[in-house]
Amino acid sequence: MRLRHTAALLLLPLLAAAGCGSGAAPGADAAPPAASSPASAAAAPSSGAPDRPSDATSMICNPYFRQELAGALGTDITQPLAPTWEKRVYSCEYHYAGASMTLSVKELPDAATALAQYDGLRGSAGAVTDLNGLGEAAYKRADGTTVVRKDSFVLTVDVAKLPETFGTPPRSRADVAVMTATTVMICWQEHSS
Repeated sequence: MRLRHTAALLLLPLLAAAGCGSGAAPGADAAPPAASSPASAAAAPSSGAPDRPSDATSMICNPYFRQELAGALGTDITQPLAPTWEKRVYSCEYHYAGASMTLSVKELPDAATALAQYDGLRGSAGAVTDLNGLGEAAYKRADGTTVVRKDSFVLTVDVAKLPETFGTPPRSRADVAVMTATTVMICWQEHSS
């Protein structure tokens, strides 16, 4: 049973991510905005905080990614996304019936600064479980929230406001966080090629 659950968890993001870089989302009239990879965005010269997030970062709150995530979770949001960009952190809250999940990306000037940021978050998170094969480093907190470091970015999928099980079919909120983070990583990888 556990093997089937793990296999399903791994396959869903792959299926959901198939549309990340494949043009317009089903039913959409316009093509999705071009997205840059985290690596190419990190390579761009930076003087202070940029006035807007990179295309790779803003992908976490765009309508195409929202549709992919809704398909993977088997449920859609109940309120429009309202992204914010403040102090190099881009975030949006996915509101569901009686629950919510927040996705955020912290853009750092370089990979070394991202590593320091990630290590600081990990050090203050209490007991964590390392997640191998997700980004360059990743961990899961006790509440299921997943944090991933990739290039000069730190992605957080905060599921603390989700019930213990969520989605259709029902999954643990920790599995929802890992699946969401995996989908982001796959989309970023698709856009880097």
